[in-house]
Amino acid sequence: MPSFWKRSQNRKSAKPDASSARRRRWKRYVIGIPLALISIMLLIGLLICAYYSIWALSFDMEKVSRMPATSIIYDRNGYVIQRLYDEHRILVDKDDIPEVLRQAILAKEDSRFYWHPGVDPVAVVRSMFINLFSGEVQTGASTITQQLARNSADMFEVTLDRKLKEMFLAMRIEMAFSKDEILTFYLNRIFFGGNLYGIGAASDAYFGKHPRDLDLEESAMLAGIIAAPNVFTPWKNPDKTRQVRAFTLSRMEEQGFITEEETRAAAAKPLTLRPLVDIPGSYITAVVRDMLPEFITKEILFQGGLHIHTTIDLGFQKAATTALQNSLTQLENRKGFPHNTRRMYLATDPNFSQEPPYLQGAFVAISNVDGGILSVVGGRHFDESTFNRALLSKRQIGSTVKPFVYAHAFNVLNATAFTEVDRSPFDLRLASSELPNAGSGPDYVTIRAALESSNNYATMRIGLASGPDSFSYFMRELTGQEIDPFPSSFLGACALTPIQLASAFSIFPNYGVALNPFLIQSIAMYDGRVLYERIDERKRVISPQVAYQVQDILAGVVSRGTGRALRQTYKFEKGLGGKTGTTNDYKDAWFAGYTSEITAVVWVGFDQPKPIMPGGYASRVAVPIWASVMKEANRYYPPKDFYPPPGVEKVQQKKEEKVFWIFKNTTVGGPAEYVRDEQRGNALARLDNEFEPTIYEPEDKSVVRKAWEWVFPPQEKDAFAPTGEELPRAEIHDTIETEAPRAEPVN
Repeated sequence: MPSFWKRSQNRKSAKPDASSARRRRWKRYVIGIPLALISIMLLIGLLICAYYSIWALSFDMEKVSRMPATSIIYDRNGYVIQRLYDEHRILVDKDDIPEVLRQAILAKEDSRFYWHPGVDPVAVVRSMFINLFSGEVQTGASTITQQLARNSADMFEVTLDRKLKEMFLAMRIEMAFSKDEILTFYLNRIFFGGNLYGIGAASDAYFGKHPRDLDLEESAMLAGIIAAPNVFTPWKNPDKTRQVRAFTLSRMEEQGFITEEETRAAAAKPLTLRPLVDIPGSYITAVVRDMLPEFITKEILFQGGLHIHTTIDLGFQKAATTALQNSLTQLENRKGFPHNTRRMYLATDPNFSQEPPYLQGAFVAISNVDGGILSVVGGRHFDESTFNRALLSKRQIGSTVKPFVYAHAFNVLNATAFTEVDRSPFDLRLASSELPNAGSGPDYVTIRAALESSNNYATMRIGLASGPDSFSYFMRELTGQEIDPFPSSFLGACALTPIQLASAFSIFPNYGVALNPFLIQSIAMYDGRVLYERIDERKRVISPQVAYQVQDILAGVVSRGTGRALRQTYKFEKGLGGKTGTTNDYKDAWFAGYTSEITAVVWVGFDQPKPIMPGGYASRVAVPIWASVMKEANRYYPPKDFYPPPGVEKVQQKKEEKVFWIFKNTTVGGPAEYVRDEQRGNALARLDNEFEPTIYEPEDKSVVRKAWEWVFPPQEKDAFAPTGEELPRAEIHDTIETEAPRAEPVN
């Protein structure tokens, strides 16, 4: 065969081979490029999955289960005083979520919640088609778990990165928690409008209910407003609220949770809402924050969901606040009141640019059971002045110091209510340790009469005889406050806060035991774990017998003395005692008083001391406030009578009259007082310039008298005769653990 032919044949056979190669190359391109693209996409997808999986795995799951919660301050009866929060959230347990609320949430937000793994593919596809064909975003596909993830991670920007993180974190959450736990976290965290976070705060704010008590229409409303709570808020847009409630009810019917009849009945009901409640600041809240244990930081306080139980009685507090405000307004309206009133001040300075200069007051009451503060009113209006005068304002206490002067004398001088003291006038500015116990023309009066009439001259004399230094020590033990050992301190030229004075006065109804006032009883987490519980603190300052002797005189102060209006005008009965106090030029007016259950103190004055008004005695200024508050308090804390402790007896004085030679006639008479057993033979009868018990001092005896007494030894001399009055005795229990709890009557 010619070579030409062979070459021609070879060329013909080569053409198909080249075409096949091209076809094979194109086939590789057609298959390879998509495969490469798919591989690259898979690789990118794997990298994306790896990235977001790692991010989700590194997310702290405690941020899902733990969330800021509202701390609540309660009074002693469980009523809410104040809520403290960054986000107002009241945490609830899964057992507190009723089935009807669970159904409403699932029907409205995520009907396949119990079937998907955190992301609902059916909802994702449906959302894609709806949004694609509509040309705009009309619906989302976020499940309950995704919403929880978004809120837990605080991710609210509209980006693909946020959506992917949300989806991966949702799947991580599903692996970490059960469905019921996820639903509980969701309902505790979700925003419900205004400053409300979580179902606990929302159900309380909208309906005044605990979530466990929600009914069908209330559950439907709460589930409906989740999508846009500030738009659907029932306080502003009730019509829109009814629309979303109706929609939620229809979804519940579609899911088979309720019947058609139930849907119609619930949709027809009106919106019944709790009025919008805004609890204002108060002196109590400020005091609680000041008295918190050091380990309760601001962050814990505003985010920790604490339950702070106080000793405050909210009804008592409201009564005290109202009484103080009304009484001071009445004082300002009296004819001749020489200062600008609060009304005038508000007219000239409505924005409170300075501390208000108008007449102020304070009230504090503590329980005689344990020292718990029942009420503390630090001023007339907290929103105008937050300074708490009841706890922080130290003012001269005037004549309210006198019961302590006499209690000290009962200890040091062995005095009794029978003891006579000179009340003749002298220049009090010249009082010193060199002052004679009696003047040149003494006018003796019993200690009872001196204290009931609040006589300054008798008080100064017996105070100086008792000793300024020892009295200063006694007051420091009683109040924790340094009192200068000056004569002026005996007349109240020493400064205490109202709470310190109340604590000091509590020794009289508590038989010599000083109570340490406190406000916070306990602090617990929302789940019941106790963080703090108060330990009882009290100490004995004087004996039960001395305390009762002075208490019995203070009962006379409110019956016949400067506080007699309490018995005569305000008709107080049973156990009651107290003392008025007015400082120089009427700058401060005090009344410190007590029943068997409560010790309370009122102070009235100006922040910058100046005379309150002409004739501004405490009996006119402070006593009416105390009476107004305590009259109401006695309805809930009924007072009991005071009973004498062991070691004291009610007696009358014996008087001896010489009849003939060595023979004397002894008579018994006069008022009856309580004396201690050890005083029966050596009590101080009169504080005179001899400075010794004059009634009981030995007599100069004749030889015949001495012989007579040698043959017939006389019995120990007793200047008192028992009245024979039988009363129940107060039993005093002094123990190591409590020092001395209150005395209880024993029949």
